[in-house]
Amino acid sequence: MAQGDIDPPIVPHVPIPTRGRSPWARGLACVAIVPLLGFIGQTGNTLWGEWKSLRSARLSERASAIVGYVNINPNPSYAARPADWFHDEGEQALLWAGWKDDQNQWFRLGRGEIRPGSVSLPIGRDVIQAIDVPIYERDGGSCWGRIPDEAPVVGMEGGADSTVYPMKVLDKVEVINDRIGDRAVLVALTPVEDTVAVYEAVVDGRRLTMGHAGYFLGHHPVLYDRGTESLWTERDGVMVAIAGRRKGATLRRIARLDTVAWGDWRSKHPDGRLVVGADRSQARPVD
Repeated sequence: MAQGDIDPPIVPHVPIPTRGRSPWARGLACVAIVPLLGFIGQTGNTLWGEWKSLRSARLSERASAIVGYVNINPNPSYAARPADWFHDEGEQALLWAGWKDDQNQWFRLGRGEIRPGSVSLPIGRDVIQAIDVPIYERDGGSCWGRIPDEAPVVGMEGGADSTVYPMKVLDKVEVINDRIGDRAVLVALTPVEDTVAVYEAVVDGRRLTMGHAGYFLGHHPVLYDRGTESLWTERDGVMVAIAGRRKGATLRRIARLDTVAWGDWRSKHPDGRLVVGADRSQARPVD
């Protein structure tokens, strides 16, 4: 028999159902899927929460790591303020400045230059220690490499003398007397508002250096210049002498600095200066 004489096998026709699953079947499938989705969602939330907690712990650990800033801690005084810590003597007003050499120290102001009740209670002059002689590092210093990338800093442009101030340092000292290039500047933190301003620290051609007087006037710290012990505070964007021999003198604000991440500043200013503390061994400059 020739191969072409064999009939091909007959394949029986099996009809394919065209209807979808019954509503009951679909309902059962949905019922089965819902717990699975719930399990996946719960597990996902748990994992997300654990990841956030781990990340927060890592950031907290980095933020609390010892960087090694030098001589920036407060210098607390345990002397009690006298009952007459603000009083008049003839044409002068005396404002308590703290305790030194076994006696009370006083700021001597013109009578009526400061209203009683307008300033905070005193904490003592230089308890919050301003930086008069900054210590700097450049790339390769011990602090430079320890600061977390996300740590907040404020920076002042100045070419080769571009300078950055860690907020952890400013939170402790509040005032930094510095030079950027040939310009004398005052860097001052207003802690209640968490703002940092830079002022040109020159009056009548003379550089001024400032310390913390130990008072606040409203939200702003009260400073004193080391030459005349006049009292200064910020008003309307200007540092102004409110009492003392220099009353009415002003320091022009150069800039108001925004916080940035240390890693961002470092990448843009790899040759800049980093303030890492204060040299307390040198005598304070007196204007």
